[in-house]
Amino acid sequence: MRSASGPGTPRARQPLLWVLAAACCLLLAGCEAQRPDVTFYGNRTAVQTGPTRWCQVDVAAEAVNCDDSPSEDVVRLSVGPGRPVQINVPGAIGHTPWAVYFRYRDRSGTLADGRTEIFSDNRLAYTLEPFSTDDQLLYVEVQSGFILMGGQQSGVDFAVTKSWLLLIDPPAPASNASTAG
Repeated sequence: MRSASGPGTPRARQPLLWVLAAACCLLLAGCEAQRPDVTFYGNRTAVQTGPTRWCQVDVAAEAVNCDDSPSEDVVRLSVGPGRPVQINVPGAIGHTPWAVYFRYRDRSGTLADGRTEIFSDNRLAYTLEPFSTDDQLLYVEVQSGFILMGGQQSGVDFAVTKSWLLLIDPPAPASNASTAG
């Protein structure tokens, strides 16, 4: 007696199922989770941005490979002197250590920078307040994905592997043009 093994039988479909299962696994392995966005809010305007730096860390090879966004792709926001910037991060960032690095120009025109503490309390929002009403924020960067790297002088430093950048445009100066009559 002959056994049936035509195209409609379970035995004939088994190799096809294995091929489909393998193809699905390869497809899923090639997918990368969506990169999170950060929202910056100031001057009654919100802008959202994806990461401007995203690094893959290969611990075994002791290598870091980074993708950086071109400078023309960095979001901008107009915010005046002494005005705060609200920063909102999703859980993918807030549930890991993160910090804010910033640059500003003070009343005398001196360029300075600063950094917040490293937030590790599942915080999802932070308001960056200038030190004085004359300070003009210029650059705000959310940083996360900290890793230990060899320091430039000696010892170790923390390197940032993920960041989201906002450039701030000071408002145009008000014109005091008067018309002569």
